[in-house]
Amino acid sequence: MTDHTHTSSDTPEETNRDSIVDAWAILILIALAVSTAVFWVSHQ
Repeated sequence: MTDHTHTSSDTPEETNRDSIVDAWAILILIALAVSTAVFWVSHQ
């Protein structure tokens, strides 16, 4: 967690928070896609 891939962020805390938000957004999108597919298939 020491490498600074986000150069636009000023502090490591900002970079860490951004990556956490990105991870949560991706997880939510995946969960929505999976639940939609399961709902769709179960009602066919």
